[in-house]
Amino acid sequence: MAELHITSQKLVETLKISTQDLIETESFFDSITDDEWELTEGKDYKVVNKTTGLREYTSSGAYTIAGYLEATQKQTLWQSLTEWFTHTKKHVRRAFVKEHILDNSSSLVKRNGKFFVSESDLVAIFKTRSDYLRKMAEHAKKAQSPLIKGDDYEIFVDAGGLYYSLAGIDKLSRSFKECQSKKNRQEWCGDVGEVVSPQIDDIVAEIQNREKRIQSAMDKAKKRDGNTCQVTGQKKNRVNKLKLAAHHLYSQNGYPYLADVENNLLTLVPEVHEQFHQDHMGGTQKVCTIDEFISFVQAYYPSNTRIIIWLNAQKQVLGNHQPTDQRKPHVLYLPASRVM
Repeated sequence: MAELHITSQKLVETLKISTQDLIETESFFDSITDDEWELTEGKDYKVVNKTTGLREYTSSGAYTIAGYLEATQKQTLWQSLTEWFTHTKKHVRRAFVKEHILDNSSSLVKRNGKFFVSESDLVAIFKTRSDYLRKMAEHAKKAQSPLIKGDDYEIFVDAGGLYYSLAGIDKLSRSFKECQSKKNRQEWCGDVGEVVSPQIDDIVAEIQNREKRIQSAMDKAKKRDGNTCQVTGQKKNRVNKLKLAAHHLYSQNGYPYLADVENNLLTLVPEVHEQFHQDHMGGTQKVCTIDEFISFVQAYYPSNTRIIIWLNAQKQVLGNHQPTDQRKPHVLYLPASRVM
């Protein structure tokens, strides 16, 4: 974890001193270099604004200033400073834990009204080994509030094996915390249990919001295209109740981060949509790109030069993209049906 810095403004608030007190203290340290009080740039502070000289302090620098003020002003300042660093370090550490959960929960699934995460993802989240995770699971089964099959863990054959519910992860967290000898490991594993439930709630909310954004982008693309198939020219109106599809030029399964981008969508009649995926690509699950759709139009609808020109313009707008790893998609790109 990076060195924690406290801003000058926050240092003033925490020590309950005036900005002038801090400025005068900094001037004192800067003017006298060979006394017992010393601040070293790079070690105790960094200058964040070269013009004004504004600083941010490390814990050593902040405690040095607090010690000087206590000695000269007869105030007790260390306690409040200690509380700030302890509180802030905890929040920073938990932010890292949350990010680690976000990056390692692609197995997330809802079953029987509970959210579950796979054993392999938990190995990464707890930063441990598979054998040690299983050892902690055995320890948790003997705890006062033991792991219970069905509630806290379950084997999902169709999903690839052992999964733990959020309640089960909390119980694993307690076992890890109890059995770890190093303070940083105790803190990390304890934080997993504390933050996993609200973090998963936020992840699920984002997955659901993304689904809404995708639908909104589809609706906007159809409106942009005048509810008209851009390949055949067939138009939906009050007489012709034509069904229309919004086709992803870069497919959702390969480029999920473009799924809710309106420029990545094109209005087609279902027949053309199916013709592209089935006849040209060989299946709806095949990853496709805008280049493949251009090839499709050139092969099946060569007279429609207008759409080919538009598609080439869209290539410049969308840019070049690499497909995501389909073996382990990011949790935020899971289908909403998986967590509903």
